[in-house]
Amino acid sequence: MHHGRHQDIREDVQDQLVRLSHEVAGLKKQMASRGRAAYRDTRHVGEDFADVMRDYMHNMPDMRQQAHRLQKSAQAHPATTASIAAASVIVLGLAASLFMRR
Repeated sequence: MHHGRHQDIREDVQDQLVRLSHEVAGLKKQMASRGRAAYRDTRHVGEDFADVMRDYMHNMPDMRQQAHRLQKSAQAHPATTASIAAASVIVLGLAASLFMRR
């Protein structure tokens, strides 16, 4: 009887190890699948960032010209510039308060 109990325990442990081994294999497959998906997502994000940077660099001369025109206009009309800046701060403050409420 004593020997039979040890055999039963040994078989039970072996069965548990087999089930555990299958679970670990399944988890490895899931992790590999998720890793591949994360890699694809990261690659797409990198491509999107490269596109944005390419567009930014392409539009840089136009943005510089517009900023230069804006600077000249601000220097020519300081009172108008100050009132526009004040109005912008007020609008941004109202927008921020609306978003903070939600």
